[in-house]
This record gives sequence, structure tokens and C-alpha cells, in this order.
Amino acid sequence: TIYINAELGRRSMTMTKLISILTIFLLAACGGDEGAENSEKAVSKAKRDCSLSMGWESRAPYQFERNGEITGIDVQIFKQAADTINCDVTFVEKSWTELLTDLEKGELDVLAGATVTPDREEFANFSPSYRDESFTLFIRESNSYNGNTLSGFLSRSQKVGITSDYFYGKEVYELMNHPQYSDLFVDSKSGEQSFFNILYSEIDGVLADPVEGHYIIKRKRLDDKIKASNVHIPSDSVAFMFSKKTVKDKQLESLQKAIKGMVDNNQVQQVIAEF
Repeated sequence: TIYINAELGRRSMTMTKLISILTIFLLAACGGDEGAENSEKAVSKAKRDCSLSMGWESRAPYQFERNGEITGIDVQIFKQAADTINCDVTFVEKSWTELLTDLEKGELDVLAGATVTPDREEFANFSPSYRDESFTLFIRESNSYNGNTLSGFLSRSQKVGITSDYFYGKEVYELMNHPQYSDLFVDSKSGEQSFFNILYSEIDGVLADPVEGHYIIKRKRLDDKIKASNVHIPSDSVAFMFSKKTVKDKQLESLQKAIKGMVDNNQVQQVIAEF
């Protein structure tokens, strides 16, 4: 009797272990299916309908790199607009002149902070304007010029730094093409470079967006070396510029609508306030 009971006990324990092992396998199998299903859902959710390439140049706080991420006022506004049509945004960094060429050739989809001009309308479409951009003449701290006209500054044979292929408005355009002043404008690839050209005495002033200019001065600790003058060029509206070769029809209309909606709903001002 003792032998039989012991044998029955061993069989009972073996059966219990088998049941436990089978239960573990069944639970693992179910969990695996659920995990795979969740993984598939995550991949599906991550897929976007399109990808748009956005050109950028270092123009803080509008476009710049921070902690390995491309950000800034223009960048965040466009990323939000792209999200509304389920598009990813990739970034290409080059000089403004190179970016314009790439957009015209269809090697780039969008640029930000662009003024609408007849020449650009030949190869690009534009969004509604989303912010205004003006220009201020920044000069060396020791410069004694206290006038409020760019022509007055130039009449002293003082050189002005500009960024290649920027449009500074009609007034500046006419001065740039004036026989007396044309040689006094010095091109550079970026506004930040022009600020250092003032320090190197290669130029006497630089035209820059006031927000961008003060941002550079603060970030580069140039407060005691460069100051804003009394010369202010009236503001003009800027827009996003889209390549006619790559951004067409429904996609273009959707982006234009999204950007207009952000302007109308004050979302653009909210983004600007963050910077």
C-alpha cells in the first residue's frame, strides 16, 4: 500500500509539472502573438504618406541645429503643417544660393522664409505669407554713424555685408544696382559670417533680420563689439517656397491650406513665442 501511494504521488506531481509547463508555453504563445500584433500596429502607425525635403541654412532662431536636431521657428511651423497631411520632413543644409538652385532643379521640395519675386515664381509656388521680415543695419560699436538711411551710410564709403541671393526689398535692390554704391555691397554665404567680417574690418555693417541679428550678438557674445544702428528697412512678408517640379496639385493645396490655417488660428505666433 505504501508503494502504491508513493507511485500515485509521483505520477500526480509529474502531471502537475506537465500542466504547469504547458500553461507557460500557452501563455508565452499568446503573448507572442499579441506582441507581434502590437509591433505590426506600431510599424503601420509609423508609416507616413509622403516625405518632403526641406532646405535650411543656419539662421537662428528661424533655422538652426540644437542637440543634433534641426529646429527653429520656420522649421517647427512647417513640420506642423506637414503633420496635417501625414508627411515626414527631411533636412538638407546648404547655402541659400545652393538651396535655391536645388529647388529650381527639383532636387529639393521646400524652402522657408522666402520673399515672392517674379524670378522665383518661374520655378516655385508659394504658401500664404506666415510672418513678416524686416532688416536692420548692424555696425561696429565704435562706428559713429547715427543716421537712419542706408544711402547715408553708403555715402561715407562704408561697406555693407549681405547674404548672397537674399531679397532685401526694393530700396536695397536699387542701391545695390546704383553705380555709386554697388561696389560697397559684399556678399557672404551667411549672415553670421558677415557679423564676423565686421570684426575683421572687411565690412563696416551688415543687413540682417533684427531678431536674427540680436540672437547672433547674444549667442556669440558680441554685445560690446557690434550694435544695431538707426537704419531699419521696412518689413515684408515671407512664405514657404515649393518646387514646381516636385510639389504639385493636391499636396501643394493641402500644404497651403494647412499653413493658412496655422496663421488664422494664431498657431504661428505660438511657435514664434517659444523661441
